[in-house]
Amino acid sequence: MTKLKLAVAVVFLAVTAGCLGGGPTPSNEDLQEDATYDWDTDADVTIVVEGEEYKTVATVEDTEKVRLARSSGFGGRNPLFISAVQFRYPNGTVVDAEAIDVSSKDQRTVVELPADNGTLAYTSNAGSRSATIPLDFEGSHEVVLPSAMRVSFPLFGSVDPGGYEKTVEDNRVHLRWDSLSNATIEVDFYLERDLYLFGGIIGVLAAAALAGVAYYRLRIRRLEQDREQAGLDVEK
Repeated sequence: MTKLKLAVAVVFLAVTAGCLGGGPTPSNEDLQEDATYDWDTDADVTIVVEGEEYKTVATVEDTEKVRLARSSGFGGRNPLFISAVQFRYPNGTVVDAEAIDVSSKDQRTVVELPADNGTLAYTSNAGSRSATIPLDFEGSHEVVLPSAMRVSFPLFGSVDPGGYEKTVEDNRVHLRWDSLSNATIEVDFYLERDLYLFGGIIGVLAAAALAGVAYYRLRIRRLEQDREQAGLDVEK
């Protein structure tokens, strides 16, 4: 019974860890980091992935707060870590984190905007070959991948949700959705040359396998010939 209680306690802690635990809280220095954003975009929400981070520029309308959270597994969530927060008013004036209140509440990062209408920009973390982008915005979305990265080969690349349009501009893949709402975009991508390297490795392995088969067939044939020469019965 004691072991059963211990096992149940371990499972309970694992499940609730994502619900009760919070993600890293950005400091004032993180929020006030310098960043350059492209405010003139065609989509309502534009995400540019570069290195191991991504920059989000999102149009907000009649919205006082934006809530962002990343899934932590077991149905839990953690506040999304963001930095270099900026806001652009409709008249073109841009303010930084000093005019934007960012806090963590209910396992979410809550961004209180200085105005109901405008454009919010922030930076968050990505992987070297993947990006998980939780969003709390509606409208058209566009994701721009790093230069020379691709998503077409299923073994290495994937995009979720589906229903997107893909184009390549200046050697960068652009993924566009006409309409998304409160979505999490997940993209796995690969360097184009990695695919050629993988193909080369497969080719070498295939050639080695064929050479091995040919070698053992030759050895078997020679053994058969030796048996024949020795006068031993050989099954045909």
